Amino acid sequence: MIGKQKKGRGFRGLLDYLESSPGSRLIGGNMSGRNALELAREFKLSRQLNPEVERAVYHVSLSAAKSDRLDDDQWCEIANKYMEQMGFDSNQFATYRHNNTDDDHIHIVASRIRFDTSLVVNDSWDYVRSEKVLRELEKEYGLTQVQGSREKLARTTSTGQIRRMRREQQEYENGKRATPPELPIKEKLQELIDHATTDHPTMPQLIERLQLLGVEVRHGFTRNGKSKGISYLMDGQAFSGSQLGSAYTFPGLQKHKAVDYKFERDDLKIQQQLLNPVKPIQINQHPLKDDQPDTALATAFRETAFRKDDNEKIQFERTQIVAPIIAGILEATGTTRFEGEKHTVYWELDQLVLVRNSDRAQLIRARYKESHWEQTERSQLTDSVVQHFQQLIPKIESARSKQLEKEKSSENRHQGLSR
Repeated sequence: MIGKQKKGRGFRGLLDYLESSPGSRLIGGNMSGRNALELAREFKLSRQLNPEVERAVYHVSLSAAKSDRLDDDQWCEIANKYMEQMGFDSNQFATYRHNNTDDDHIHIVASRIRFDTSLVVNDSWDYVRSEKVLRELEKEYGLTQVQGSREKLARTTSTGQIRRMRREQQEYENGKRATPPELPIKEKLQELIDHATTDHPTMPQLIERLQLLGVEVRHGFTRNGKSKGISYLMDGQAFSGSQLGSAYTFPGLQKHKAVDYKFERDDLKIQQQLLNPVKPIQINQHPLKDDQPDTALATAFRETAFRKDDNEKIQFERTQIVAPIIAGILEATGTTRFEGEKHTVYWELDQLVLVRNSDRAQLIRARYKESHWEQTERSQLTDSVVQHFQQLIPKIESARSKQLEKEKSSENRHQGLSR
């Protein structure tokens, strides 16, 4: 079976589409509604448990091979087992069966909000977990064994390497070798990239993760500064994206691994990352297996997450210091844009933006919400930048006082003329 997952915002539009498709039938689930309208109303119950969740819709399609024959009851059993093993054991879901293509397939629409805790189902590693669940269901129901997306999109190990690994494995089993054979560097690298992309990071996030794991990323740019290619260096061996497989090229990472890339947002960050790479975390380089989640590689990702959390906290605190100061600059000058010697600050609708003039790097983009400044994009503030703006506070207060005196003088003059 092949599984495709999506997350979205609206139940009604998706349900209307599934219901209106030729030959569509609602065959299962755990809800009482019998049509799109009734189901959409019912899904509102879980939305009310956690109204802050924007992407509450989970949509998965499961397709059987053309040679497989399943009836409605079997499809319902597969859908129920799939949802339970994916962590949706306390969630609303409905199952539709379609025959509008050559492949027999079902669509499952579910709420990501759990009824027991009101929290969103954990979606970390969900693409890896989905393929593992599907392989188990194929075995249980005697279905055609489908090659996983990684196997189809990765360049396979050479015959010579396979023979070497078999020979070393036999030597290890016979006591002639002290350690088991390791995977070839290419497969290790493929596994690192697979696990670094399971939660659909941005391209700069992926590069940072690989650098932390000891992989040097090399990335090319055109004359116009646009991204064009990617290659990797690990343990002294270099591989282009195409040598690893189509899923590991720059466009393949976006298409097959769902890595989020926007050139206007990411290219400057990528260039800075390549010039100033982060230091690797020292970890055991054994590959991470799906049934061994608590390995050195998993620990490294947790450490990366903690480091990211700490850095985000620091950036949040720095933003709370600098944002009021630069907002004060605009207020004191009576403008919506002010360009200084080192920095430019301006309002863009309700968002306050601070840019460094030397390289046009965006240091702040934030809006004021309730009692604090909320970063709409991650800030890039250093201690020296914070100190620079703190030194401007007396000048801003002086300018503000002069502005108030000017306004008061103008008001008094106006009152005198009106008498």
